[in-house]
Amino acid sequence: MKKNYIVPATLSLMTCIGLSVGNVLALDVDSDQSRESVVSTKILADGTSSFAEVFAFNALAGTVADDGTATVSIDLGAVETGIDIRNERMGEYLFETATYPEATITATVPDEAMANGYRTIDLDITVDMHGSQMDYTVPVMITSDDEKVLVVASQPLLVDANSFELQGGLGKLGELAGLLHIPTQVPVTFNLSFSR
Repeated sequence: MKKNYIVPATLSLMTCIGLSVGNVLALDVDSDQSRESVVSTKILADGTSSFAEVFAFNALAGTVADDGTATVSIDLGAVETGIDIRNERMGEYLFETATYPEATITATVPDEAMANGYRTIDLDITVDMHGSQMDYTVPVMITSDDEKVLVVASQPLLVDANSFELQGGLGKLGELAGLLHIPTQVPVTFNLSFSR
């Protein structure tokens, strides 16, 4: 049974994206309680069938300053696909972690996202990954109290690996897995927890 390689593509990005979105003033990311997931589709060598897999990033860190400036980073070497060799190859060939170990997301959190309660907002973020930057608007649902802030994507965010020049790495992963093709566009979702 051949090993299949998940396409993190800009998904690491999206991980970071979720983090920035959920932050509220004077917050720290609770990595143990946070998760960002990416769905990757593979086109098999026969060209007539495909399948999808999910991968996640488990090393998230970030803060929100008193002025609302949010900065979140993700360790791209901490991608988890469920298969060790696949994790290693994604770091080596896709993200090129020896040169680009992290993705960073920045945003300015609006005042209305700081108070306790429930709300939905569209957050503008900037993702810096693999030497490239992209701007996104992320719709999120925020629930907060005196101790925690929970941020959940209200719909998947579509990210294209080409935007971060990851297509060459995707091609290499597809070759190693004996696939016909790995699409560059992936949906990203997240469920993030922040501590005040």
